[in-house]
Amino acid sequence: MLAAFFQRAAQRILRECAVQQTELADAVILVPNFQAGAALARALVEASGLAVLVSPQILTFPAWAQTLSPAVAVLPNSRRLTQLYHILKERNWFDQALLWGMCDEIARLFDELTYQAVDLPVDVGQFTAQLQAYYRSHRHRAIEFEAQLVHELWFALSQDGQSPAAQYALQLAQLAEAAAVPLFVVGLPQLTRLEQHCLQRYALRQRVTHIDIDSVDVVAQTLAAAWPQNLETPLLQRAQDLAANIVDSPLSGRLHYCAAYSLEEEAVAADTQVRLWLHEGRQRIAVVVQDRISARRLRALLERAQILVSDETGWTLDTTAASTVVMRWVEALLADFPYRDVLDLIKSPYLFPDWDALQRKQAAWQIEHALRSHGPVDGCAGLIAVLQRQSDNADALAAVSRLQAALGIVQIASLSDWLDRLDHSLIALGARTRLADDAAGQQLLGLLARRRHELADDRGSFTLAEFHRWLGRELEQGAFIDQRVNSPVVFTHLAATRLRMFDAALILGADASHLPSLSSHAVFFNQQVRAALGLSTPALEMAQIQADLMQLLIAVPAVCVLWQARSEGEINAISPWLERLDSLHSLAWGTGLLDNGLREICGAAQIATPDRAVSPTPSDMPQPALMPDLVPKRISVSAYNTLLACPYQYFSRHVLGLNELDEISAEIEKSDYGQAVHAILKTFHERYPAVAAVSYDMAVQALQEISEQAFAPMLHDDYYARAWQQQWLEKIPAYLDWQLQREQEGWLWHEGEVTKQLELLLDDGRSIQLYGRLDRVDRIADSHAVLDYKTGSSKGLKDKAEHFDEDVQLAAYALLMQSEVGQAAFVSLDGGKVTTIPLNTEPQAAAEDSAARLTMLFTQLYRQAPLPANGIDNVCQYCDMRGLCRRDFWVDTALAAI
Repeated sequence: MLAAFFQRAAQRILRECAVQQTELADAVILVPNFQAGAALARALVEASGLAVLVSPQILTFPAWAQTLSPAVAVLPNSRRLTQLYHILKERNWFDQALLWGMCDEIARLFDELTYQAVDLPVDVGQFTAQLQAYYRSHRHRAIEFEAQLVHELWFALSQDGQSPAAQYALQLAQLAEAAAVPLFVVGLPQLTRLEQHCLQRYALRQRVTHIDIDSVDVVAQTLAAAWPQNLETPLLQRAQDLAANIVDSPLSGRLHYCAAYSLEEEAVAADTQVRLWLHEGRQRIAVVVQDRISARRLRALLERAQILVSDETGWTLDTTAASTVVMRWVEALLADFPYRDVLDLIKSPYLFPDWDALQRKQAAWQIEHALRSHGPVDGCAGLIAVLQRQSDNADALAAVSRLQAALGIVQIASLSDWLDRLDHSLIALGARTRLADDAAGQQLLGLLARRRHELADDRGSFTLAEFHRWLGRELEQGAFIDQRVNSPVVFTHLAATRLRMFDAALILGADASHLPSLSSHAVFFNQQVRAALGLSTPALEMAQIQADLMQLLIAVPAVCVLWQARSEGEINAISPWLERLDSLHSLAWGTGLLDNGLREICGAAQIATPDRAVSPTPSDMPQPALMPDLVPKRISVSAYNTLLACPYQYFSRHVLGLNELDEISAEIEKSDYGQAVHAILKTFHERYPAVAAVSYDMAVQALQEISEQAFAPMLHDDYYARAWQQQWLEKIPAYLDWQLQREQEGWLWHEGEVTKQLELLLDDGRSIQLYGRLDRVDRIADSHAVLDYKTGSSKGLKDKAEHFDEDVQLAAYALLMQSEVGQAAFVSLDGGKVTTIPLNTEPQAAAEDSAARLTMLFTQLYRQAPLPANGIDNVCQYCDMRGLCRRDFWVDTALAAI
């Protein structure tokens, strides 16, 4: 259809030039885009019948304006926005964090006023009255403020230079005044009032010929019946009239819908359709992107199949890895280098190009390891101080030192100065070299260089926080388009399909929330006022989108419409325009446009529907066995407990080494509190082995002083550690009462936080070493007591002491003593009272049973006994390995057989 249109347009242009006795090469032809211009140029060559043809100027409206040199210097948009920022900051009308956003809105409004040739009254009172009339409101403070803001800023900026929009208006006026050759306007969409005035004035001096698509074929008639200018005629009547004139559906085999039920299903269906079209030999395939998330997934699937994509829609620069590392560097500067930002920077391949990936990972691991022991710190100096406490942190120290060396200590500067400092720091970090080797990085560096040049004369002062907001906004508005790819598959947007010839088109994400896709809501003026001023409104925007959609459906011989029919568990309706077209088609010809054949081609194994959801593959309980060489030679008391509670958990944690690393937490947790209490009591009892030997007040004072010293580093990093400190200080009297009572019973503190180990022989001559750390050992004559401090619930401790065959901690500690143990007990520090919870059996017997069980278990492991995931619910509830054993997805074969 478009080929015929271009032929008709070319023939008419040639005729008009002949009638006006004008050389074709002298004419000017305006087209929607350069792809349409190339197609028209080919049609002109064919229609002329000449082997060689001097082509006329075939341009878009903006490109035509650029053929004239600017009469005056143009104020770049970046400079205009900074001027707006300074004015708004001085007026203090808005919150400072919102200023850049307001600048964008105001600049957008002023450009729109210019493009629509709206002249503001010189008097602000007159403009206020005009707005009140448009709003149909009497005097109102909000309207007066809006009028004052727009009027004042409009005239303030007009005195400081010419904006690109104003320059465009001047260029069009000059072109109209200098009209000397015929002008042809081919298939342009809605024009701004400025462009309309240009054509009108041009027509006063030279002939202006409009050539529009005026299709009357059956496809166009069908679409016009579905989307009429007015809805006075009922849909049923329109369908009956259509069926009476057109026997067979013109959309059959040309347009079909496909409903998906998930993002993955939509992407797989789109991938399948594109590949089918390529297999059919179609060389120009458009993917009209309405949903960027779906487009990302589709692109990944196509590239997995080695089908490259020419993406005209591009990505916002802030979504690229190059922008992420730059913004993370600025954020680190702004926040004084939080450890998370430092880790992200060190892990980034854009920094330190002289380091390999292994050295980078080693440096990050050293920082994480140091902070897990010390707790989080911020600032390069703080990190360096923590890392210097150990001698094996060389890589981490080098990385942090390089970050520190790249710092530029400055509080306030102009934007161009900030950009200079940013560039110098990127050079110091080696990031600039990596960015220059990256496609997105090259465009990022180019953007920053342009802004640095444009803003060189702006000497306004900005803090680092203001620069950070400005930079984030620039990257968010900047676009990365990879122009290196030339592919038959083109990702584009609906407006860019005007007058472009495609063999097939896929409309991706055609649900009601994405089609029509309107621009963001205007901050200034409601729709009524905008219409009165001649500015764009949603109604006008929707009319243009619908016209573009109609042209696409008319011009392209094969169109597939895809959307997610369900999203987040809710029904997600198709675009109302497409739904109305489907209803008309059903009423006129008895069949709808929905066709699930594409989903059937994809296959049930790849696509999940609500009725045929893909289920996890049934699996039995995992129960691996170990080769003798893989059986551990040592086991801790806690690992022994794990082996009894769930053998598979032991296998995952202690054989495979999949223990989950501790998080670097800025807040004091209960485990940190417990460690602090352990250290406090060890120090106290080393100083006072017999508390009864000193006065009660002295003991209280000493324990308080030791406690304050122990909590001091925590209080430095976390204010809320005071709550934990206070909780412990309130327990001191209860603890001393308990200690004195224990000494009255004859038990005296002997040692604390002591590491013990014991070698146990197995039946086959091998051995297993048991080891552990005992919190406290008391002594009375030749008998010992093994005590374990606990800050958890006393009820849980009583259960553990009662069921000593399930929890072997106290029994194993008694075993490690290798001497007479008269008592093995938990010391509960929970609540307002300190209590002793002894093992519910004779400790020596429990120790012997524990040794026998351990040797038996390891003898079996050497004989390749399985390690099943048979933990009870209480064990599995908080297990880190739950996702590995997939307990939640087991199939109970016994129940399945019933």
